Amino acid sequence: MGMFGILDISSAGMDVQQARLEAAASNIANARTTGENGAVYQPLTVVVHSAVAQEMGPAGTAISAGNLPLPTAEVVTQQDVMPKMVYDPGHPDADANGMVKLPGVDPVTSMVDLISISRGYEANLRAFDITRSLLQRTLDLGRNNR
Repeated sequence: MGMFGILDISSAGMDVQQARLEAAASNIANARTTGENGAVYQPLTVVVHSAVAQEMGPAGTAISAGNLPLPTAEVVTQQDVMPKMVYDPGHPDADANGMVKLPGVDPVTSMVDLISISRGYEANLRAFDITRSLLQRTLDLGRNNR
């Protein structure tokens, strides 16, 4: 694996963390929303899998790029979570018993996820910056040896 492969892995990791961030932000934003006709927001989750990076060669044939396993955010799916029933008789969407159906989003867990996502993004960014710095130093050494 070359130095550019490390940049690809870090970049792919940051893409995954961004997808996770968007899903977590959507979950937090919709934690107290009610839907029309009894439908409620379903929390989102990101499904991540590993893919082998490939480069395209002549005539569109795929060439392996060192068989780098890159994380990719395949799909953002809805979680199958039961809605929370909250007693709020003054709410416009309350049923005859004063119960309101809210999404099954746990804001505390979502906030902890945001911290984890932030740390993961920072780690990938740091690895990217260190690799970029090493590549720059290597180029500088080559320039100074002429």
